Amino acid sequence: MNKEDNISDDQEEGLNGLSPKLSKIKDNNPFEADPDYFENFAGKLQHQIDELEEIKEEAPLLLAIPKYNPFEVPKGYFDELPTIIQQRCADVKPPLSIIEWVLCFVKPRFAIPIFATILLAIAAIYVMNKNGELPQIQFADEAAIEEQLYNIDETTIIDALTDDADNLKQNNTNECIENYLIDNNIDESNFENEL
Repeated sequence: MNKEDNISDDQEEGLNGLSPKLSKIKDNNPFEADPDYFENFAGKLQHQIDELEEIKEEAPLLLAIPKYNPFEVPKGYFDELPTIIQQRCADVKPPLSIIEWVLCFVKPRFAIPIFATILLAIAAIYVMNKNGELPQIQFADEAAIEEQLYNIDETTIIDALTDDADNLKQNNTNECIENYLIDNNIDESNFENEL
């Protein structure tokens, strides 16, 4: 049997099984005084008294300051608090007159956001109207082009596309030759003499 805690060995094993982490903690009493606490107490007390005497001599006004807790709540404060809050909620301001409404809109903190909102709305409407017309014109042009393509024979379209492809190949070949001449620093006059 554990003499200090009056717990039997069977109970101690049961507790260790239930909480093994807690059983590993050492039994410390956090409220124990140091062994020499009571022996040094008189010296510490005398030291504090001496310091207080020094303060009385050097700063008598400091000790003359009244000592009170400024954070005390008056008696009955919480009993009266709900009625005070309800009173403040019930005190509703009278409605604003027309002149006060107009003056509110003239103040910069209201006038600037209102002016900016109106300006953005006008700009958005202008842009939407302008952009709304462009797709209709393009659509009409595309429809006219498609109509014209229906009247052209397919072989003519194929021939035009193959001619474009041949011209593109020729242009690419010419560009490659020009790039080669530029990269190798070949002068045109030397090239003409060699031919």
